[in-house]
Amino acid sequence: MSDSTGSSPFLERPMSPDSTQRHAVSLKYRMNAMQNEFEIEKLSLQRELSTLDKKYRTNLDELEKALGDTKYLYDTNTELESKVKALEEQLSELKTTQDTQSFILRQKLAEKERDIEQLRSESRSKVSELENKYQNSKIESESSKSLLKRYEEEIESQNRQLKELQSAVAQRDDEIASIKASRVVMAHHNYSTEELAELTTLNNLLEEQIKFSKTLEKANLEQANELKKLRVSRDSYQFLLSENERLKTRQEQQGPLERQVQDLELENINLQSQLSFWNSFSTSKDEGTKTRPEEIVKEWTLLKHENLGLVNTNSKLQLDINNVKVLNDELALERNQLLEINKNYETSILNLKKLNYEIEQQKLLSFEECKILRNQLDNLLPIEDNPEDHNKENAGSLGDLVENYKNKTEDLTNELKRLNEELMTRGDAVSSFKKRKTSDDIALNYSQRLNELQLENVDLNRKLTASLETIAMLETKVTKLRQLDQKKLRIMQLRDNPFSKDQLVKRKQLDLLLKENKDLLAGGAISHQHSVPRSLYDRLEFDVKQLENEIFKLNKKTTRLREVFNRKSLEFIEVVNSLLGFKMEFQSDGKVKMISCYKPEKYLVADLHHNSLKSNLQSDIDSWDALLEEFVVKRGQMPGFLASVTLQLWEKQQKSLD
Repeated sequence: MSDSTGSSPFLERPMSPDSTQRHAVSLKYRMNAMQNEFEIEKLSLQRELSTLDKKYRTNLDELEKALGDTKYLYDTNTELESKVKALEEQLSELKTTQDTQSFILRQKLAEKERDIEQLRSESRSKVSELENKYQNSKIESESSKSLLKRYEEEIESQNRQLKELQSAVAQRDDEIASIKASRVVMAHHNYSTEELAELTTLNNLLEEQIKFSKTLEKANLEQANELKKLRVSRDSYQFLLSENERLKTRQEQQGPLERQVQDLELENINLQSQLSFWNSFSTSKDEGTKTRPEEIVKEWTLLKHENLGLVNTNSKLQLDINNVKVLNDELALERNQLLEINKNYETSILNLKKLNYEIEQQKLLSFEECKILRNQLDNLLPIEDNPEDHNKENAGSLGDLVENYKNKTEDLTNELKRLNEELMTRGDAVSSFKKRKTSDDIALNYSQRLNELQLENVDLNRKLTASLETIAMLETKVTKLRQLDQKKLRIMQLRDNPFSKDQLVKRKQLDLLLKENKDLLAGGAISHQHSVPRSLYDRLEFDVKQLENEIFKLNKKTTRLREVFNRKSLEFIEVVNSLLGFKMEFQSDGKVKMISCYKPEKYLVADLHHNSLKSNLQSDIDSWDALLEEFVVKRGQMPGFLASVTLQLWEKQQKSLD
């Protein structure tokens, strides 16, 4: 076999054991150094990537905020400009209406002033008449007051007479009582019974006459009071009748006059308001016109101030709009710079990915070389242990090792070439290639693996075509959306929504499968007994992570359900305790422990599987056996038994409290 066919530098001449060991140690050292450098570079690149991503997101957020502010300022500016235009149009319309109404108002003013002078003369004459009538009514009221005073004096004199009569009656009653007492004192047991009977009859007659006189006096007083009331009511009725007639006549006379005065006042107010309105808008003032009202002047000044404020705000807004335009231009420049930075960032990421891939390939090659060196060292170690016996056979054994190594490398290179040609033709010319020199089992395994890979490749091609179609459809949609008007509504979307996460997971899984397929197709000639591609490990690790995430979500869901179940079970136990009077504790083996709220230290244990009941309440309830026999054994009513037990426990608790 020629040296040119081998692909490894170990085919030319074998190395000594010491040199191989040193070479292996140096390769290990280089491998560790490369791994460390790779990890350091990877960490630094990840840090730079995270910082750049943060800066990019912050710049995007600031750009979106600035765009929103510019849109808001633009909209407010347009609204204020429209308002200013509307106000200017209103002012022009008011000026035109003012010019048209001025001539009409002047004519109306001349006519109304004449009418007002006539009405003033008429109203003065009517007011003088009303004043005369008012004076007459005052004189009549004074005369009625004098009559009332006279009536009051007569009533007072009659009240005095009644009081004198009452005092005289009281004196006579006293005299009668004194006479009776003197007669009783003078009388003694010598008088006869007839005289005593006569005295008693006389006394009774006197008492009856006194009572009758008192009743007559009361009736007289009541009649006098009623007479006074009647006289007063009659006088007041006559006075009210006279006043009513007089007022009716005055009302009939004053009705049309008041109406005329009200109409004149309303017309006067309307004319003054119109005149003030015209004077407030007119530039030239007449000499005979009255002064303008304060309210209308205040409103006019306020409108002027508001107009000046709107003009100032309009000028400020125009300045703000100009500043915003300048800021918008600056932001556009910054956006272009950010886009360029983003492009450079993406290109740097692609370059770093390529470097990463090349470093991984170099790493895999170094691992393979290390494996080959370790196998050689394992083969050379027994030779080093007994150098005396094998000194003669060193040359022959090393030559055999070199020949075997060359044969294996040639076989592997030929197999790689054959597998590459088979993959290029996709299995059409499999029968035309020569069979391998190795065993039939290895060939069958390779063929089965190739068939599986071909099927996977077909499925991936289908998925790729479908994804390409979806990408084309989405690109058309994106072009249509870009062609739409920019003033349409912006659709808000969450960055970390479930759909995007699912799409990212599927995309990553597809990328890993494509990489695994590519690595398996590229390294199909290498024996699977010794090496496995890194992409297979990455894909399996990704699947394991996805399964761990699903398990974490399921565990989280189960913990939530367990918390809800525990909370609801505690609520159920509290409700049962508050309604039925027993706290339930569900034990193992179908047992339920019931603790009464009136005796927390006592309990009942019901075994649902064996239909048994245990309790320590026999000492507290006297008729325990009778209740158990009556409710449980005979009737089979456990709720009635528990209700009777709770009732007795409650009665005992009430007695102990009393």
